[in-house]
Amino acid sequence: MTTIEADTEIKVQAAAPVDTPRPAPRSKKKAWNTCMKLVRRVHLYSGIFMFPFVLLYGVTGWLFNHPTYFTGDETTTLVASEVADGKLAQLTAPNLMATEIVAAINKNLSSANDADDAGDATDAPLVVLTDMREPQYSGFMSFSVRGETETHSVTLDPSTGDGEVRTRPQSTTEREQAAKRKQNNPLHTVRKVQIEHNAVAEAKALLPAALKQLGLDGDKVESGRRSPSLSFSAEVDGVPTIINCNLGSGDILAVREDALPETETKNFLQRLHLSRRYSPHFNIQWFWALLVDGMVLSMVFWGLSGMIMWWQIKRTRLLGGGFFIASIVCTTFLTIGMHDHSAVSSGLRNSRPRQQRSRQQQSAEKKNTKSKSGKSPKAE
Repeated sequence: MTTIEADTEIKVQAAAPVDTPRPAPRSKKKAWNTCMKLVRRVHLYSGIFMFPFVLLYGVTGWLFNHPTYFTGDETTTLVASEVADGKLAQLTAPNLMATEIVAAINKNLSSANDADDAGDATDAPLVVLTDMREPQYSGFMSFSVRGETETHSVTLDPSTGDGEVRTRPQSTTEREQAAKRKQNNPLHTVRKVQIEHNAVAEAKALLPAALKQLGLDGDKVESGRRSPSLSFSAEVDGVPTIINCNLGSGDILAVREDALPETETKNFLQRLHLSRRYSPHFNIQWFWALLVDGMVLSMVFWGLSGMIMWWQIKRTRLLGGGFFIASIVCTTFLTIGMHDHSAVSSGLRNSRPRQQRSRQQQSAEKKNTKSKSGKSPKAE
């Protein structure tokens, strides 16, 4: 080997890398890019397709949060300090009312305990006002004032006494409205019907045996709070009519096809917002429920795909991360607060049936006393 060949071989060996890392297979990177391109396209086109419905949900949700908007009523601002000698601005404070309510409850409990002649009555519980929850109003004060030609809906802020008055003319009297409803319902004389073959009654009779075969105990079967109704078209004296029969109670409702009430745009939009659940038939309600599910899936996908696309842009990671953390903190705070508010409302609402039953029992006792004595308790 010559000196020139030896030098050339040494240079080639020196130039060649010893452990050169192999580049990542292009197939994986290409697959990832293809996947992200698909995500971006679905994110884009699903957003375009769902845009009208997102707009609908946004506007109708806003209408629910502001129910007095777009009603067509004449609005008058009521300043408490400028009317009724300013007394509306000096309404009793919540703390004072809470104190009086507690005193009235203690007095009622004490009277009930004294009136108990069972002999083994325990001491009445003592109610003490605490500062764990500050006395607060659950809503605004609302009143309805009927004039000779107008009806006024008054809403007042119980804390300040300020509010607004919404006025609308009285178009028809209650008698005229009742007469119009009868005119539009050609079957107003029919209240209920009983039919021999009733799917709800048949299912009710068969359920105990069916549950027993499934290993479940239960003999008393009651129809649900909302039994299904059967709607169909018919002619009453030659007039096309829509008839609705509640299969649980047998109640009959009917309306002429040419007398369907006109729905205000605002009420129609709000009903669209609340429309949900699939129907047993493939009708317009079924497809609307399908769209609601599509909206839910789209919103979840938009959120997840948006987070993926945000993370891919490195220059936005820091600022976006700050917004994300702020969102988590805000959501947690609001969720805990609303959970507590909902629990309080639900607890108070669940205590209502007992109170109603108690009032019904008191009413029944008064009727029994009246029937035995031949005179009313007030007369006594």
